[in-house]
Amino acid sequence: MDIHKIDNTSLSKLPTGSCCEINCIYIKIKDFRPIVDEFEKHICDTNWIKNLDEISQITFRATSKKTIDKIVNEIIAKISSNVNTEIGEFIVSYAAQQALEIEHSHKLIPLAELLKEKITGNPGFDYHSISSKSYLVFGEAKFSLEGTPRAKALNQIIEFIGDRDSSELLSLLPFLDSTTKQNIIDNKKGYSAAFSHNNENIIDTLNNALDSEPIKEIIKYNELYLIAVELC
Repeated sequence: MDIHKIDNTSLSKLPTGSCCEINCIYIKIKDFRPIVDEFEKHICDTNWIKNLDEISQITFRATSKKTIDKIVNEIIAKISSNVNTEIGEFIVSYAAQQALEIEHSHKLIPLAELLKEKITGNPGFDYHSISSKSYLVFGEAKFSLEGTPRAKALNQIIEFIGDRDSSELLSLLPFLDSTTKQNIIDNKKGYSAAFSHNNENIIDTLNNALDSEPIKEIIKYNELYLIAVELC
C-alpha cells in the first residue's frame, strides 16, 4: 500500500475563507490480496477490548465477535481472484484509517462494524479516529467496481451530520479522552471521505470533490480528509 499526501498547492479548487484544515491523500494498492490478509488479521485482533472498562469489554466482545465471524467466514472466505463490493468497502475503510494514522498521527478507533449491534451493513459512519488536535473524525467509505464514488461519500456525510454522528457518541465514548469529549461538546469535529478511485486523474478527482456542494457544509467544521484509494 503506497500512501501519498497531496500538496494543497496543486489543488486549484481548494476552498478559501474557512478555518477547516483540509488534507488530501492518494493511496495505491497494487495487489489486493495482501491487503485483505492484513485486514483480516487486523479485525481478528481484539486486544483493544482489554484496555476498556469492564462493561465496555462485555459489550464489545459480543458485538465484535458476530461481525468478525461474518466478515471472515462469509465475505473474505468467498473472495476469488477479484475484489467484490462487500470486501472493497472494508478495504477502503481500512486503508483510510491506516493513512490517517501514518500520515497524520491519528489515534484509531476500531472499525464501526465491530462496535454496533448490526452485524454488517453499518447504518452510520464506517470508521472513526481522533486527530492530533483531539478532534473526533467521522469517516465514510464508498467503493465501486467501476466509477469513483466521491460524490456518494460526501453526500452521505452531509446526510449524517448532526444525526448519525451524534447518535454514535455513546458507542465511541470508551475511546475518547477528556479533551476530545470537550471538543465534541463544543461542536468541534472532523470528517473523512474515503472512496475508490478508478482510471481518473487524481488531481481532477480531488478538485471536483473540493468544488462540490457538500464541501460548503463540511468545511464549517474543523478538519476534512479526502482519501482516494486506487486498487490497481
